[in-house]
Amino acid sequence: MGHDSSQAAMIYQHATSEADRAIAQAVSDVVKAERKKAKKPAAGTSGNPEGKGKKRG
Repeated sequence: MGHDSSQAAMIYQHATSEADRAIAQAVSDVVKAERKKAKKPAAGTSGNPEGKGKKRG
């Protein structure tokens, strides 16, 4: 890979794997937050987006 030593290659490999882990964790956090938001009903609604079951009068 063009490194002068196997030690240098290992340093870069380690840094890359740490970055990969950080990126994966950040993506996971975003997905969890979006799923959590999707489960909550929008403000001002009864959780029934079509209004079915509402009394009209």
